[in-house]
Amino acid sequence: MNLDAIGSFSAAEGPARLPAETPRPASAESGGAFQRLLFASLERVEGMQREAERAVEDLTIGRQQDVHAVMIAVEKAGIALELALQIRNKLLNAYETLMRQQI
Repeated sequence: MNLDAIGSFSAAEGPARLPAETPRPASAESGGAFQRLLFASLERVEGMQREAERAVEDLTIGRQQDVHAVMIAVEKAGIALELALQIRNKLLNAYETLMRQQI
């Protein structure tokens, strides 16, 4: 058995070192993109809620006469909020499932 190919290794050198900067997997870098997507979605939900509040206020003051448009804006905001809550619940369930896993 030829051990010359392995090279000389002394105990003083210690184990081989990995480079200080190891490349990150693509999923670690895409975490920022997911965060931006999540915040953008929440901002859109907040915008829909502000729009619905403005429409109700306009209807109460008398600036808006179309009750149907106001109801549509309110329902859009309500559905968007329900969707955001369901997404939050699913994310929390996924997190809890991961935390329960034994290593």
